[in-house]
Amino acid sequence: MKGITTPRTAHRSLALVCGAVLALAPFATRAAAQVTQDEALRLLQSRPDLVRSRIQQSGLSAEEIRQRLASAGLQPSLLDPFLSEGGALGGTQVSGDILRALDILGVPATVPQGVADLSLPSGAEVAPGRRGPPSRLFGVDVFRGRTTQFQPLLAGPVPETYRVGPGDVLVLVLTGDVELVHQLQVTREGFIVIPQVGQLFVSNVTMAQLRSLLQERLGRSYSGIRRGTTHFDVTIARLRTIQAFVIGEVAQPGAYQLSSVATVLNALYAAGGPTELGNFRRIEVQRDGKVVATL
Repeated sequence: MKGITTPRTAHRSLALVCGAVLALAPFATRAAAQVTQDEALRLLQSRPDLVRSRIQQSGLSAEEIRQRLASAGLQPSLLDPFLSEGGALGGTQVSGDILRALDILGVPATVPQGVADLSLPSGAEVAPGRRGPPSRLFGVDVFRGRTTQFQPLLAGPVPETYRVGPGDVLVLVLTGDVELVHQLQVTREGFIVIPQVGQLFVSNVTMAQLRSLLQERLGRSYSGIRRGTTHFDVTIARLRTIQAFVIGEVAQPGAYQLSSVATVLNALYAAGGPTELGNFRRIEVQRDGKVVATL
């Protein structure tokens, strides 16, 4: 889990936690709030209707949902109790697998959605989509208008320092003596399986390290790699998504699906930016309950 915290203008601060938790918490009166996966699970257990809402936001049909769950190794019928429009959910149990299933379905990054609205302190105004009087907080208006500038990419080039992880989809192209194209998804265990080459562990390696691994591994199966008559290239076809919790003095606290290259600003924008009680003076990124970065 990771989080971010910034103080508010009078006595409060903002905190963001990604995959994680992003949050704005009181600055003088209380410590930055920390939201964990367990807390998100308890929230959904008390409000199972939120699971149905998230599923509807995915835009997938029931059959597509079952296929995705099956391909990820989950029970295809796991979300069936939530697929019926008018079915009662009173006795429906929400487990950790439900959270995983929601991650697998994903919410389009172009329309970030929170799992739930968390309560704001009394007196704080929530105004998503509405423009009131000009804000006294410098820079907050940037987050009030809807734009694509803060929406993280789901595909495209990544830096050589990007670390590959489960859910990423790679494209491997071989040219020269052989002409082949393979689309390879990183499994939950961190492996890719290259046809006629075998299994290769790639989780948490950079793109530069991945090319070195492929050079050695492909060279065992294709002699042209060693001779220089066969060449290969590997790129990211689709980036994995992460779950980020944004809590504290933001317009719409909750859980959001973001791409793996999302920044703190992407998460803050998804949550509608800070409220009038928040500011940008202290933003903490938290993971596993520990502060890993401060902006």
